[in-house]
Amino acid sequence: MRPLDETKSGFFNYTHMAKELPFFKFEPNQWENGNIQINTREDKGLFIDLCSMYWSRLGDVPFKLAVQKLCNGNADAFDSLLDSNIFAVIDDMICIDFLNEQLLGFEENSKVKSKNARDGWIKRRLEGKSKAISSNRNASASNPQSEKHAIREEKIREDKIREDNTDIILYPSFEDFWDEYNKKSGNKKDCEKKWNKIDQKTKEKIIDHVKDYVTSTPEVSFRKNPETYINQEHWNNEILIKENYKNLDHGKLKELAYSIKDQYPNM
Repeated sequence: MRPLDETKSGFFNYTHMAKELPFFKFEPNQWENGNIQINTREDKGLFIDLCSMYWSRLGDVPFKLAVQKLCNGNADAFDSLLDSNIFAVIDDMICIDFLNEQLLGFEENSKVKSKNARDGWIKRRLEGKSKAISSNRNASASNPQSEKHAIREEKIREDKIREDNTDIILYPSFEDFWDEYNKKSGNKKDCEKKWNKIDQKTKEKIIDHVKDYVTSTPEVSFRKNPETYINQEHWNNEILIKENYKNLDHGKLKELAYSIKDQYPNM
């Protein structure tokens, strides 16, 4: 499920919803009497982890990412839950029905509240401007300084609006990149400074590239450090090993890599 549009408005909704959705509803009766009971305790724990990840990302969880973060790259760990129809994979995306219903319900309610609040704000602002203009005209006849004062006040209000807007965090944020990359090495603060210098369009390109790059490098030790990835603009490089990578024997691949390093230590 991808509940949000890829627009600035969507990014704002993502941030806004994330702040107002600290928990999801959970019905014990459905848990006690549902198909989940035919699974092992380990499977049940894995499903709770998956629900938490799904909720925190507002329903936007690629199957590959869930496998990498929750199962150490072992997709078979989800087989029992999938066979029991506890959740589904549609177009390579995780789909959990009972959480989708809650997310969609909140989004519709949030849109109505947001529109009402925005309409009210615009109305109050227009009324305030109208009163200010009328007051300034009357005052300027007796005091030439009044008009300058009104201009300063208007500038202060506009600056305040700009400051408030800076609290909106667009997706992907640095933390989204850091978590997706999943190699916590190097100086995180320096890496974040370099991330903040990248334009929004490039950040979106990076986060898409990182998902495939992480999938193609399940052995974290062979993955570039996050800061090196940014310094070298690695997102512009083609990923040669992608869909077929899961068919390789990771153990043999690792042995081959170490063998090459031993033969060519100066590489």
